[in-house]
Amino acid sequence: MAAIKETIFTASGMMLVRKIYARERKPGETRRKKTAPTIEAVEKINQRNSLREMTIKVHHNFKPGDHFLTLTYEGEEPTKDYAKKALKVFTDTIRRRRKKAGVDFKWLAITEYENKRIHHHILINDADDLKGIIMTWNNGLVRDTPLDETGDWRKLCEYMHKETSRTFRDPDAPSRLRYTCSRNLAMPPVFREEISGAEFFDEPTPEKGYYIVKDSVYSGENPFTGKPYTEYVALPLGKPRKCYYKKSKRKYKAEKYDRWLREHDRQLEIDLF
Repeated sequence: MAAIKETIFTASGMMLVRKIYARERKPGETRRKKTAPTIEAVEKINQRNSLREMTIKVHHNFKPGDHFLTLTYEGEEPTKDYAKKALKVFTDTIRRRRKKAGVDFKWLAITEYENKRIHHHILINDADDLKGIIMTWNNGLVRDTPLDETGDWRKLCEYMHKETSRTFRDPDAPSRLRYTCSRNLAMPPVFREEISGAEFFDEPTPEKGYYIVKDSVYSGENPFTGKPYTEYVALPLGKPRKCYYKKSKRKYKAEKYDRWLREHDRQLEIDLF
């Protein structure tokens, strides 16, 4: 066995591929001397793995039209402990409401506070009750950004992950995790196959019906095993490449939702996702 190829297909259509070089030593070949990985190398791969896991969860559990909400606070800035409790009350209230209606509630959230006023970003699925969700947040203003039709929300994941990666280890951080999410977020299966060493070192080639996103190709080395790996993302052909979503940069209160929706029922091209 020279290498292993791991392939993941998400519900959004995104394909994530990772090739790991795992060639066994030839007879008489000396074992590579083990070296302790540096703190920087370990942190780098932990960051990549955490971001990859978040990306998979987002692309497998959410779909175009689901909502990326920003929850803010009016008046005096709340403490981190209050913000943590407020977010929990918000998600628990919506979860109970949807449970009574027989609807699943999936969410993924971060809390941002470093060098800025504390606020939350949260992804919510199937927000047919968006007006009720907005009215549930009674601490301040809400901004809504529906997920676009591309099925490629990697930039959004990178933004959310970057904001908390710097602060989640702080002793007074609202959460000691890079992100929090509902327990019902599913992870897709991983398909593994053996490949040759030549295929590992070849340039990535897309599967039929897919194209490889050039800026997603990354090659590195596992600091623990010393084995090289390559990973990349592929998307289905025919998916729109640009991002469109309903204009929503203006913040609005729950009671103004109907008027806001009428005024902003048009498409605006942006570069967020």
